[in-house]
Amino acid sequence: MSNKDTHLKETYVQDWDRLRAQHLIARNALENAGKLEFKRYSSAKWADFVVSDRGVMTAKVQHDDVKGVTPEMIQWFFEHLGCVTTWNGIDFSGPAVSIYHLWHHRDHVAVTPLTDVNGQRNLGFLEGGKSKIHELTNEVNDVIYYEMETIELNTHTFTFNVMKNGKATGHVKHVYAPADDGCTFYAETAVGTETGNEIFNKTIVPKLYSKEAGMQWIAHNIQETGRMQDILPVLYAHQDKVYYDADLIKFD
Repeated sequence: MSNKDTHLKETYVQDWDRLRAQHLIARNALENAGKLEFKRYSSAKWADFVVSDRGVMTAKVQHDDVKGVTPEMIQWFFEHLGCVTTWNGIDFSGPAVSIYHLWHHRDHVAVTPLTDVNGQRNLGFLEGGKSKIHELTNEVNDVIYYEMETIELNTHTFTFNVMKNGKATGHVKHVYAPADDGCTFYAETAVGTETGNEIFNKTIVPKLYSKEAGMQWIAHNIQETGRMQDILPVLYAHQDKVYYDADLIKFD
């Protein structure tokens, strides 16, 4: 097996050329808008990594306020994160681009809706629905390729469980609230469970997660959360330019 074949298998990406091209479209849009730079790690109000007595590892970050957005806009954003648009940083005459790539034009691969809920179509994440996340944090250092089950998604909280073999093995939680010039935003990712058998936490979790991985996630999360203020106001104001295209968002 060639190095390229091994690389593709490890990351689940089947068409690197198309993914790179899509990332470049997102980057060009952000550059056109004058929004290419990510927020720095120092922008966060605080960040931490903790291990509970039961062995659950949790990375936490209280972000700098997200400017110019409302809780309603944030809920809409997560509900449409599997969609695409034609925003090119100036207007909506550009090529189709994944909103997920606009959110992070280097690390993000795809959000794929898996199940609808009571006749309501899942376009990214939907309370009670399942979705798949595919990311390459810092490109290849950490591959995130998991099924997620959304537990809560509303105007103040977005929480999903990380699922494996039908069981929750961790969670990701976001909490947001109105601020003077936008929204406060807290995020955490936890690996392990505070209930049930501790054997998983003590034996498997250390193989899946670490302080290094948690701090890497915090850095990534600061970048994508900061990006929200750059893209969400214009997308929310032009919801008619946001649509779902299953073929365009598929890379695995």
